[in-house]
Amino acid sequence: MTDLSRDLAVYADDELITGFRHARLTGKDAIGLYPMPFTLQIWNLSSSDYFLLCAARELSVRHLDSVLASGRIADICKHPVPEGMVTEIVFAAGLELWETSVNLSVEAGTSVSDTVRQILDNADTGVRLLSFPGPDPVRNRGQAFSGRAAECIEVTLSAAHARCCLTPSGLCVIPRSDLPVSIELTEADLLDEPALAGNRFLVLRTKVIGWPLGKKVSVFWKSQTAEGLVVERTVDADNMEGKWQCELLVEVSV
Repeated sequence: MTDLSRDLAVYADDELITGFRHARLTGKDAIGLYPMPFTLQIWNLSSSDYFLLCAARELSVRHLDSVLASGRIADICKHPVPEGMVTEIVFAAGLELWETSVNLSVEAGTSVSDTVRQILDNADTGVRLLSFPGPDPVRNRGQAFSGRAAECIEVTLSAAHARCCLTPSGLCVIPRSDLPVSIELTEADLLDEPALAGNRFLVLRTKVIGWPLGKKVSVFWKSQTAEGLVVERTVDADNMEGKWQCELLVEVSV
């Protein structure tokens, strides 16, 4: 299956960048709060849009109605190539939580969800907790946190046997079990047959779309079915003649 459109729309602080013809987005994101960098290459970008990108804080790359990647700009540079000049922008979601430190004491009797909220409030990055599905145990002892906000959140969630990921709207908590299927894929959605990666994972090559992390997916192909959690998503999207695909790494349910 092939997308008919290869359109890549680039937004710098929500302002559309239009001064280019050729762009390529590469990178991956994964469950957790470690920032995973994406790289956007743009050939022969106009000078006005280059300066607009240099002044921007956030970058978003979209295909049709789907956000493929978004996050804070970490670096921008340009260099000559045979075709002219390439601008490279490195950006990642979650940099604010990774770079912000917290110093916080939490009283005994506080639930895991309330502890996460207090860490986010202390970090004061604007990231909010969206929901807390699954068990939400109360800690019998007081806790003290000092260090990266991202690491403090992940340590806290381990007490509830939960993981998390960031979305443009906020922090999503992912319980270890009892997630309903929210994505259904058939052969029409796949570029080729699923491939096994070890005993616990499937690799799915599929169309270029901003598939959400931390969602349970069911896959049906050639009378076979599987279910699992999307734990990684890799994008290689060239709007001209290069690769145009996503890969999902799915942790298979046992």
